[in-house]
Amino acid sequence: MNHQKYTWYNKKSDLDNPETIHQIMSLGEIDEIMALEQEIGLKKITQVYLEYPKKVYSRPVFLFINKYIVKNEEAIDERKYLKNTSRNIG
Repeated sequence: MNHQKYTWYNKKSDLDNPETIHQIMSLGEIDEIMALEQEIGLKKITQVYLEYPKKVYSRPVFLFINKYIVKNEEAIDERKYLKNTSRNIG
């Protein structure tokens, strides 16, 4: 699968880069997210999502990814993920 449209600043997608993974999850269609899961595995997606949060998600997408893709049941600081919140969250 070509992930180039999510990494416009690089010539090649780097699926080891948390930024690339977050961009695909926040902007991709469900089939692209499922292809990402097949390529790198759900364990890697979950690890990146929880350990390297990025402020690139709209609230509906964040809730979907959190509940249905990574199936996170723990409390999570939404401000670290939502693009419309303040950057200075500590």
